[in-house]
Amino acid sequence: MRRNLFIGTLLLAAALLFLSTVQALRAEEKRIPKNHPVELTSPPLCTECHTTDAGVALKPMASFNHSNEFVKRHRFYAAQTDQLCRSCHALSFCMDCHAYKDELRPSVKYPDKPDRWMPHKGDYIFQHRIDGRIDPAPCFRCHGRMNNRICRTCHK
Repeated sequence: MRRNLFIGTLLLAAALLFLSTVQALRAEEKRIPKNHPVELTSPPLCTECHTTDAGVALKPMASFNHSNEFVKRHRFYAAQTDQLCRSCHALSFCMDCHAYKDELRPSVKYPDKPDRWMPHKGDYIFQHRIDGRIDPAPCFRCHGRMNNRICRTCHK
C-alpha cells in the first residue's frame, strides 16, 4: 500500500514538474522583446509598416492598442525593458502619471481622455499619508517597500 502511495506521489510530482516547465516555456514566447526587431535610425512612424492589413510577419497596429486592462498591468512590461515602450512613447509620457508633485485632478489633466484609468485622485499627495498609515500594503504593489527611491524623493 505504501509503495503504491509513494509511486503515485512520485508520478504526480513528475506531472507537475512537466506542466510547470511547459508553462515557463510558453511564457518565454510571450515576453516582450527588449527593442524593436528591426534596427531603426530615427523615431519610427509605426503606420509605415504596421497597418491593419499588414501581411508578412508584422503585427497590425490594432495589436498595440492599450486597453484599460493593459494600463493596469503595464508595470510588468515596463519592468522588463523601457526600450520597446520608447519606440512609440517619449519618456515624458511616463511622467504624465508618475510625476511626484502634480496634484491636478485627472479630469483637468486629461480632459480629452475621460476613460483613462488613474490609480490616485487629484489630492492624493495629501491623502497618501493617511492611507499609508492605515494600510501601506496596497502601496507596495506599485511603489515597492518603504524607504525606497520614490519615497525618499520627498521624504528625506
